[in-house]
Amino acid sequence: MSSELESPPPSSEEGAEETVEPRRRVEPGRRSVLVVEDDPAQRAMLVELISLWGYRTVAVGSAEEAEALVQQAGALDVAVVDVFLPGESGVQLITRLRERFPDSVLIGISALSTAATARRCKGIGADLFIGKPLEPARLAEALRSQHRSWH
Repeated sequence: MSSELESPPPSSEEGAEETVEPRRRVEPGRRSVLVVEDDPAQRAMLVELISLWGYRTVAVGSAEEAEALVQQAGALDVAVVDVFLPGESGVQLITRLRERFPDSVLIGISALSTAATARRCKGIGADLFIGKPLEPARLAEALRSQHRSWH
């Protein structure tokens, strides 16, 4: 894992997605994405896609593993976090990541793709919520576009 983890996103609320406005731009030197997903198949798919798009990826299966990793790294560019993780929840993780890394891009993802879940992500400091199944084009757009954080 590099000393930094990457930047992206925008969105729209149609059922479960909220719209955010542009703010931050992905910088060429900031190319790392932390993926926190408990489902091994989903995690592997995310890593493969994000890596194909030229980002360095680091993937873990729990919030606890993510915490240990960012503790060592000391910086965070982008995190894609499953909101509903076993053990410590993705909600708790996103909240702590936002406090520790206020300029990082935090993307919440979940199979429970409702407007309420999107609002909850907004309330905890996520920059964007994307429902599952993830559309590769939507994730790619999020990783390369400007955005304005909800926080």
